[in-house]
Amino acid sequence: MALDIFEIDPTTPHPGVTIDGTTAQRETNGGWVTLRSKVPLSPTNHQWAVRILDQGEGADGSGLMVGLLPQLSASQASATGSKYISELGGWCLSRAGDTYGAWKCDRFPYSTDCVVEFDWDALTGTLCMVSGTKKGSGHIPGLKEGDALYPAVSMYYLNQKVAFV
Repeated sequence: MALDIFEIDPTTPHPGVTIDGTTAQRETNGGWVTLRSKVPLSPTNHQWAVRILDQGEGADGSGLMVGLLPQLSASQASATGSKYISELGGWCLSRAGDTYGAWKCDRFPYSTDCVVEFDWDALTGTLCMVSGTKKGSGHIPGLKEGDALYPAVSMYYLNQKVAFV
């Protein structure tokens, strides 16, 4: 996949997380923070990747989520500092590979040092994922081709570090 690198939007609330362009690091423990790209996907910019630099201090597989956010209302955008992707109406995968949100998706676990690549097909509502030799896909029903969708990450545990690459 030829990938465009997205930058993380620093304008949404992100307590306990430092953002440096394409990289985010969790510096406090506990409480969800969701980060999204500055710009939505488009017909010419529909591929992206997330590198898991550090999965953080949590032992469970649910404290780190990657996925997509729809366009958020002002009140939803203000809640990004306390909710994870699917709680904001999006679709995501946990580190353990579990899916959250209203979609059908293959189980797709990931961990530290993984790069998870995504390719969104707006015509079919299909999200394809690749990490190394592992492949998966998901289908999000009910979206229109022009709906704004943002690559997103939700973090919970201390020392989690991710980057759009």
